[in-house]
Amino acid sequence: MFAGKAPFQEFTSLLNPHSRRIVAGIALSAIGRGMTLSLLMVYLHDIRGFSIAFGGAVMAWGALFGIICTPPLGSLVDHIGPKKVMLAGLVISGFSALAFAFVTTQAHALIAITLFAFGGQCVWPSQMVILTRVTPLKDRTKIFGFNFMLMNLGLGIGGFISALIIREDSILSYQIMYFIDSLTYFVFIFFIWGLNTPHAGKYVAKEHEPEKGSYRELFAIKELSILTIAGIILLTFGYGPLQSGLPIYATQYLDLAPNWLGIIFGVNTFAIVAFQPLVLKLIANYSKYTALISVGVIWAFSWLAVGISPYLSMFMAGIALCVSQLIFAFGEMVHAPTSPALTQELAPEHIRGRASALTSLQWGISGIAGPAVAGLMIGANLEQLWVLTMAIGVLAPIPLFAYLKRSTNKAKK
Repeated sequence: MFAGKAPFQEFTSLLNPHSRRIVAGIALSAIGRGMTLSLLMVYLHDIRGFSIAFGGAVMAWGALFGIICTPPLGSLVDHIGPKKVMLAGLVISGFSALAFAFVTTQAHALIAITLFAFGGQCVWPSQMVILTRVTPLKDRTKIFGFNFMLMNLGLGIGGFISALIIREDSILSYQIMYFIDSLTYFVFIFFIWGLNTPHAGKYVAKEHEPEKGSYRELFAIKELSILTIAGIILLTFGYGPLQSGLPIYATQYLDLAPNWLGIIFGVNTFAIVAFQPLVLKLIANYSKYTALISVGVIWAFSWLAVGISPYLSMFMAGIALCVSQLIFAFGEMVHAPTSPALTQELAPEHIRGRASALTSLQWGISGIAGPAVAGLMIGANLEQLWVLTMAIGVLAPIPLFAYLKRSTNKAKK
């Protein structure tokens, strides 16, 4: 296997005591997310008796609230330091998981998802800032990639554990799942509490640097603004519809059994865990902008594999979707280490929290726009046009990445 002992050790050797705490905690909390996140709609509808429409509204509100609170939380990271914000976020995330376990009314569900969204938006930019600061510039792409691999491994393990725990019509089995999810966040707190490094505190400006920053200063960095716009487009047509549109496409349009979904997304997770070290070695030979251009091309081929599935037998249609997720995984393995590393390179240290929040905002916007487009087009029986739109959409930001690459090359001359 490509992810053998030697490559794995190559990436773990880059970890220091501080970054080791971060990636271990992220992997641990991913186990909890892998257990609960994909089953939230099922839990709210089948166990708690809420309508599917309300379950969808709960998830949409969580995504929207995450977008609303991301900018001020990014500023807070710069103002008081990432460690304090992250500790608060982990406490809130832990209690939000407990809140889900005891949801009985619609108001309870909305409170739980609001806590979850707020806690998550505290944790994400904070952990990215700390991980960036404690990792040398030359190693950041590898560390971000290694972190992504461990996170997917955690999600896969969480999904497997949930399959063992969950029992049909058993409230207790779901509550146990949320208890474990909560526990992973509280354990993560101890990892971060023990971070004894100035990199986890508020950045102290040097003599030639401004003490305060703003989003206006961040958006004045032309390259970063263009990268953000391109990232939103890429994720909206790539990641955005994956967890919402593809399951509906598979089960309702192709009439595949729901069991296929576990296999399809399992292929994606396995590929990331197995091949991330190899992909990191390959992209080290190219510029980050070239790597991002390749993501659009790879994801376009992934959607084309989805597009041919209706013309195959039912079994082969399922295989085609598995192939699509295998291809998609390679794009993920290029995007995950490259995009955040590039964002952190372009951002000055005193507004790094805001820059990390900007990255989080890309995911939030695409997390609403992607499912919305999927719902409208698939609901209107335009399944194949939806797939074609996704395939074209992931190619749309390529000119922006190419422009940034040319600008960077000119600046170096």
